[in-house]
Amino acid sequence: MAEPRNPEKKTPRSTHTRSRGLYIGSLIILAIVIVTFIGAPVVTRTAGRSHLVFGRYGNEEIRYQPGNFFARQYEAIAQSLRDSGNQANLELQLRIAWREAFNRAVLHTAVLQAADRAGMDVSSERVDELIASDPRFQVNGRFDTQAYQNIGNQERFQLRNYHRESAIFDQVIRDVLAGAESSDGEKQFVAEMSGPERSFEVVRFPFTEFPAEQVRTFASENDQLFTTLDLAVVTLSSEDEASQIREQALQPGNPIGDLARTYSRDLYADQDGQIGPVYGYELQQELTNPDDLQKLLDLQPGDTSEPLETTAGWAFYQALSAPAPFDPQADGAIADVRTYMQNFEQGRIQDYVRAEAESFATQARTDGFATAADGADRTILNTPFFPINYGNIQLFGQLQSAQIPDLADAAYRQDFFESAFGLAADEISDPVVLRQSVLIMRLREERPAQESNVAFIRDYYGSLERQFKSDALQTAFVDDRRLEDNFAQAFNRYVLGPNSN
Repeated sequence: MAEPRNPEKKTPRSTHTRSRGLYIGSLIILAIVIVTFIGAPVVTRTAGRSHLVFGRYGNEEIRYQPGNFFARQYEAIAQSLRDSGNQANLELQLRIAWREAFNRAVLHTAVLQAADRAGMDVSSERVDELIASDPRFQVNGRFDTQAYQNIGNQERFQLRNYHRESAIFDQVIRDVLAGAESSDGEKQFVAEMSGPERSFEVVRFPFTEFPAEQVRTFASENDQLFTTLDLAVVTLSSEDEASQIREQALQPGNPIGDLARTYSRDLYADQDGQIGPVYGYELQQELTNPDDLQKLLDLQPGDTSEPLETTAGWAFYQALSAPAPFDPQADGAIADVRTYMQNFEQGRIQDYVRAEAESFATQARTDGFATAADGADRTILNTPFFPINYGNIQLFGQLQSAQIPDLADAAYRQDFFESAFGLAADEISDPVVLRQSVLIMRLREERPAQESNVAFIRDYYGSLERQFKSDALQTAFVDDRRLEDNFAQAFNRYVLGPNSN
């Protein structure tokens, strides 16, 4: 949510065309949000809406309906998020909970359809047993007939259907996973993949070493990107609508603030359309045609731009003050440019740092690793022992080190493992580029797989494999060609509300 405009605040900030807060679009969603994220018990009954459709699988709707599988999954996931003390913002938690519940509902539907094609069913007696063990109807450990009779006929029907579907789903999953037991040979083969393990001496060249002087040079060569603009904006759905409202803005007595509050569909409407001080590149990111930035830079105080297409719709802008050229002496100015380069010009930074690393590697091959590090005033870091573990699979030793914060990123780079495990004793590696640094490595020690690790994997591989196969069920059952995924639109409509698009 945007902060109200602060005339004293001069630091440019990013513009975002998103919903003004979390507008809750229906009573059912509001009730669930309140009880799940504020602390009351999980909702099990809600009145007022029949169902909310998030997509289709085959000819069947993937819908949220009180008491159905989708609803129960959402409630369980949301409860888990709340209990975990997750500090993410409410919108993010909502999206995670709803998306995961939707995914599970898709799998649930796909499995039930497969079971139906195979003629699977469960007996009424089995459904009775499941209802009798339902915690809702347990009093002192026994089934309470009165509690069951107190619910309505429609809810009893939904409850029986839910338990019937759950029994079928569970049986299918048990049948699929029943053959997950591996041979002793397979267990031993996988266990031996935990070695050999290697440890390395590393010299790290972080991207933050990119010189401030080159940052200043980049800023002066791209001064338009870092010119500060102070604008008000009105965003509409179409070019024609934007043109009509713009004509009103050009008439005396129609301040743009009033027009923004009345017509604009972006998050600045409630603050008279005022964006606040913002860098040129931040506006450019929202313009469909990046060259339109020059049209905004040419505006003088009081000037109104023609309608421009943006990621949020069609908008016209009015200059509140003259553009302010980039001042490299201003507090935080160079840091802002550096951040921009790290996000959008990382190749330039990588080239510089990689060249520094290559120069060090050349010197290390001549003088020795330690001598070269001393001469370059570089610290030698030691990695922990790790095997070839692409993807940092928890089954094997993982790549992580407090001293080398981006080492975990290396676990997802094939070139890192090729370089690290291709080194001979005392050989110096070529530069390895990671997310925020470049590494030069020297093999410190190699050892065979630890017998304790091998034994653990061999003993527990069966249960681990069943878990892996369980995680792969979505791929096994869900045919993407039969899935109509309308989650994003439905989430925005039902949860965030009509102003979220």
